[in-house]
Amino acid sequence: RMAYEASQDAGVTVVAGTGGVLDRFGQKVTVEDPATVLGWDSAIREVLDYRGDPDVRLMELTAGDEAFVMGLIVTLVGSVLGGDDPRSPTVRDALRELQGRCGGATVRECDHAAAVADLVDGEFSRSAARWEAVAEAHPHDVVATRVAHFVHLHVGDDEGRLRASTAVLDRLTPADPGYGVAAGQHAFALEEVGRLEEAEWFGHCALEVDPVDVWALHALAHVYETRDLQEEAVTFLRETRPGWIERDHLALHLEWHLALRLLAGGVFDECLALVDGRLATTDRAFGLTDLTSLLWRLELAGCEVGDRWPELAAKWRSHDQLHTTGFLDLHAALAFSACPDDPGAEAFWVGLDTCHRDETSQNARTFDEVVRPLAVAIRDHRSGRHTEAADVFRKLAGAIHRVGGSHVQRDLFVRTADASQNLAEPSMTENPS
Repeated sequence: RMAYEASQDAGVTVVAGTGGVLDRFGQKVTVEDPATVLGWDSAIREVLDYRGDPDVRLMELTAGDEAFVMGLIVTLVGSVLGGDDPRSPTVRDALRELQGRCGGATVRECDHAAAVADLVDGEFSRSAARWEAVAEAHPHDVVATRVAHFVHLHVGDDEGRLRASTAVLDRLTPADPGYGVAAGQHAFALEEVGRLEEAEWFGHCALEVDPVDVWALHALAHVYETRDLQEEAVTFLRETRPGWIERDHLALHLEWHLALRLLAGGVFDECLALVDGRLATTDRAFGLTDLTSLLWRLELAGCEVGDRWPELAAKWRSHDQLHTTGFLDLHAALAFSACPDDPGAEAFWVGLDTCHRDETSQNARTFDEVVRPLAVAIRDHRSGRHTEAADVFRKLAGAIHRVGGSHVQRDLFVRTADASQNLAEPSMTENPS
């Protein structure tokens, strides 16, 4: 591999004799062409800003620089956490390519790659632990700290996420380039365990670094939601909307948070308008979860949603990101329960019943122990089998967090359980004498 003389070129610090270049966070990135790191820095900025198409940029950089490792790490993480099938040839080929490039990579990059392999194998918590170890050894590695944060979210590990974010902030100072990102993540972690005052404080710390840190804005939206602050939440989200509405990778979710507060205030028309305005253009699986959740919540609140379910079910029917992530499958189950005659419903239920049966990974266990029975309970609720549904919801109450997402997102299943409980046979609700 080529060795470069130490120099400053277009803001890039080249490290002599290593094949490595320092990125904007001071991390050595293995490359053949130092200019690759300029593209890498831009892609990470897009990732942190929830805008643009960083995956395309990273794939181009990976194709153009045979030594570049970090691009494959980020795109593979996004692929698996986004719901792509880790057993697909695309993911497996990318993992082999990543592992092949590790022969010339740094120890840090190889540790990232080992964590990616665990993620692909469905061992999410093990992969998060690896990324936490990378962050401990490299305090300014924003990729390691960010991915650990989102893997914990993926498996509903609130305590693990808080432990990780606390450790990150203990190693940083407000002058460090990744401090704002870490503060926003810590705000969300604090909110998820109910430490709301601290969450609000760190959320505002992050906004002092970047006034449009959308993950920090998201954390503050959660604080308002958890506190049930109706007017404050609506005002906050509407006033900040000009800054986050262009952040296309999280804008719909922040609109969903606004809709939850509007729904709580009985403003159903605006919630339905959001579904109508977004449904035709929403294809990402996690975007569909927001629309599905909102429509189901509206019905639980007594709102007539008209003929909107068939179009939403059709979106899930054509989606290839099913039977990989429990959180996604449960939202698809909502849609197909509402539209049992949809052409894709039978295939969905058969696929859910058979997936991961031959595996022993953490993800497979979650599907077997939580996702499948919870999906059936959702279907029973919708079909009027409330006694059966309430029984399953009650048994799974302590395990629902394992499907991932925030406690506000999982509250949908609690509300559905309560509805079934209220409609169940009297023997289900009466206390024994």
